[in-house]
Amino acid sequence: MTLKHVLFISAIILFSCTDNNLNTEAILEGKWVEVNTKTDTLTFGLLGGQESMTLSRGVEMINGSLLPKRGSGSYDYKLITEKISLRYHLSSNSAFTDYHFKYATNRIEIENFYSTSLAGTIQTFEKIN
Repeated sequence: MTLKHVLFISAIILFSCTDNNLNTEAILEGKWVEVNTKTDTLTFGLLGGQESMTLSRGVEMINGSLLPKRGSGSYDYKLITEKISLRYHLSSNSAFTDYHFKYATNRIEIENFYSTSLAGTIQTFEKIN
């Protein structure tokens, strides 16, 4: 085998190797519903020109007013191997917090970040569009 062939094969191998998180933002784009209760929905996409994740949980009566459930709203996110780092848009805290995250075809597992009663549990969401 000539040096030219070795370099060509090495280039093919190098470019065919992918990181698990490569283009995950494009794969995640759309709506995902929690599989057990079907009441919580995650939407990944652009918000104000920036990739974000929006959690919709429905509404509840609080002090006589119908308001979105706790945790509802938009989040900045960063994907890390088997983790998602989140920052809530409405928080005065600018720090990101890491949570378990795993993507499989049309399903994601994410550590519950929005309900104190379910903190630390793994929620499964299925893509609906």
